[in-house]
Amino acid sequence: MIEMLLLISIMPSFIDLTKKRFGRLTVIERAENAKCGNIRWRCICDCGNETIPQSVSLRNGTTQSCGCLQKEIVIKLKTTHGMSNSTTYVCWSHMLNRCNDCNSREYKNYGGRGITVCDSWLKFENFLTDMGEKQTGLTIERKNNNLGYCKENCEWATHTKQNRNQRIKKNNKTGTSGVFWSEKKQKYIVRIRVNYKQIYLGSFNELNNARDARKVGELKYW
Repeated sequence: MIEMLLLISIMPSFIDLTKKRFGRLTVIERAENAKCGNIRWRCICDCGNETIPQSVSLRNGTTQSCGCLQKEIVIKLKTTHGMSNSTTYVCWSHMLNRCNDCNSREYKNYGGRGITVCDSWLKFENFLTDMGEKQTGLTIERKNNNLGYCKENCEWATHTKQNRNQRIKKNNKTGTSGVFWSEKKQKYIVRIRVNYKQIYLGSFNELNNARDARKVGELKYW
């Protein structure tokens, strides 16, 4: 019994992906963990480039190459649908990048936390059929911010509606979007985002008063 417990204690707490293939990638060895603590693996792509994706993105199919596969898809689409310069295509391309490209500035908030694009939408034509063309002033919005991009969870929405649906940031200790505690002022600071600009709504000693001010701001600006 003691030997069994000892064996369990020294067993690795992760699934060894060494030598396994994921799309065009072959896992070489384990790499340094990501800053968030997620396990990463050094991989060699069929094209010869190396990349270091997270274990979760390999296993759920989000990352299948060093980026060369996505580039080939984009090149192919440019020659087939004739919409490569449209705002709809640009929106679709950005969606793929932030979910699949670990070098994207937005990746940590999307692909890095498990947000994926459904298999059907890896093809632009399918995305266009499901969503229709993007209209001026609208952007793609996920109804549930914890789920990925697919027909059932997405809609074209105004920036105002998207702001309302934003998840509360990890560093927010108040539980209310737009309300933050300022150590310097020793007060609760209230802001609201309107058309990409932050509007200051005031500072308050009590959290409930700060939350009320945020609600008033939402009624006024949204």
